[in-house]
Amino acid sequence: MPQDIENRLSKEVIVVNDVKNDAVYDFVKDTLLDNFLKLARVNVLTGEYDFMKYDIVMREEGYENISSIYNYIEKQVTDGLVLSEYAGEYLKFANPEYVQKRVFGGDRRIIQSYKRKVHGGNMWVTFGIVGPKGCSRENPWVVFYWREADSDTTTMVDALSTLSAIYYKILKINLTTDRFQVIKVSEYERGHFVNRLNRITDWWREFAEGGNVYEEDLEVYREFTDAERLRKVFREDSISAQSCRYRRLVDDTYRWAQMELTPSIEYEDDNQVLVLYIKDVHDVYLKELRNREALLDSYHRDALTRLFNRHKYEEDLRELSRGDEAYLTCMYVDVNGLHELNNHLGHEKGDDMLCSVADTLKRFFPEESVYRIGGDEFVMLSTRLSRETVEHILLEVRRELLKDNYEISVGVEHGRRELSAYKIVGAAELAMRKDKERYYRENGRDRRRRVLNEELEKTLEAKKYAERFLNVISDKYAGVYFVDLKKDTLQHIYIPEYFLELLEETDYCYSKAMRLYIDKYVEKEYQPLLLSVIDYEELTRRLRTEAQGDVSLVYRKVDGKYVSLRILELEQYTEEKYETIWIFSERVFQADNLGNLNTGRQWNYEETING
Repeated sequence: MPQDIENRLSKEVIVVNDVKNDAVYDFVKDTLLDNFLKLARVNVLTGEYDFMKYDIVMREEGYENISSIYNYIEKQVTDGLVLSEYAGEYLKFANPEYVQKRVFGGDRRIIQSYKRKVHGGNMWVTFGIVGPKGCSRENPWVVFYWREADSDTTTMVDALSTLSAIYYKILKINLTTDRFQVIKVSEYERGHFVNRLNRITDWWREFAEGGNVYEEDLEVYREFTDAERLRKVFREDSISAQSCRYRRLVDDTYRWAQMELTPSIEYEDDNQVLVLYIKDVHDVYLKELRNREALLDSYHRDALTRLFNRHKYEEDLRELSRGDEAYLTCMYVDVNGLHELNNHLGHEKGDDMLCSVADTLKRFFPEESVYRIGGDEFVMLSTRLSRETVEHILLEVRRELLKDNYEISVGVEHGRRELSAYKIVGAAELAMRKDKERYYRENGRDRRRRVLNEELEKTLEAKKYAERFLNVISDKYAGVYFVDLKKDTLQHIYIPEYFLELLEETDYCYSKAMRLYIDKYVEKEYQPLLLSVIDYEELTRRLRTEAQGDVSLVYRKVDGKYVSLRILELEQYTEEKYETIWIFSERVFQADNLGNLNTGRQWNYEETING
């Protein structure tokens, strides 16, 4: 032994004289370094011990008569020498069964770092157990040592503390020997598994059988922890890591956890050493699920009505065609009058109608799949309801929609699964088309026009420009329209039957309908004058520059009647929208006044036809 150690032993270390020639003493002297604070020769079966080195830095008062090393360690913890956050891990070495299991199980070096109180301060200490070759129940003597932890050790402990805050459990397992080494586990698992079992496969099996894994996740858990599968995967597929997500019991509640297996630096194909981590991912995973569901929901939902969309409809229809459901009932719905409503009152009113229909269908068929598959087409699919039940509910749906003056055309088809789902839907659609033809043949178009006019009158009362319009309108008028020069569309207060037919012929394009009107009903002499006002670019320029914000003109129809047209600009003007009011009034003029009809502030006829 070097002279400096001998000198230190003579002053600061208690040396037991009768062990200098002992084999354990020779083992210690020849194999351990000189930077240990305490060294004890320990019989792990009986707990008998004697110190071979005892630095005064580590000397504790009142420990002289403690006969068992296990009681010695327990007293250190009880006296508060070990900081509380490290006490649990250190205290496991006060358990004889734990130590014996480790030592006799083949662990030649066991290490645990902790922080303890020393002379009013704190110091990182590394505690370890070293067993000589041949250690057994017949030769149960080992060395317990304590030394000041080096910077690498404290860094590693800090890292492990961080990991411990993240992970439920950290194990070092050997798939080849089916053994495990605990780095961190809960007290529950220590008592139920660590202190009873030697094999990791037994732990996995008993953990699942003990109700610790959520029933729906048992199959996934057992497949993942199949040792033969893991051996093959890591050996043959060169996998760097494996992970599995499942729900495990924590404080009487199942929470999502993730188990990860990563090869250790010791890993070899004939010595498959892995590190196992289990961490709580419950909150993060639930958030991920919610985000995923929200994304999937937006992918499968119609933006306006929030019903399922056509993409979801086609997915479900494919699934139903492959499924084993005994029956399928399809209700195919088309909303009557959406086109007219959009053109007369605007798309906002049309959207209101679609949302009302959608909400009503979902309210009366709450457990069935309801889809908006097109502009005004809806489908309900059910594997539960019979045709009779659907048709009975449908009567209530129709009555509910009539409260808002909405009507639908519907076809219902029911069939066994031997008949393709696509054929059932096709038959329902055909029945809906026939119902729609009947509706328009009997009363649909006239009724819709009447309802639209009533709704428009109500709408106008709420418009800011209604009062201005009512002040300038004549008592007798041939037509009154709101025309959007940007979109070339109109909404009307009063429209003659012949002009409505022109609009329907031109798909409600106002300028096209006006050209047909001019060609058919206006004398040729006045046609250029009227054609000039449907040059929207020029009309916009005049409306924006005229002092009064309106343009007027007079023309004669082929029946000899004169009509005055006054076009007014509305206050609401944007880059996307430019609404104007067009007022057509039949007039009787004196012969001597006809020459001044289209002059002055009114539209200049000569200027118009001459360019």
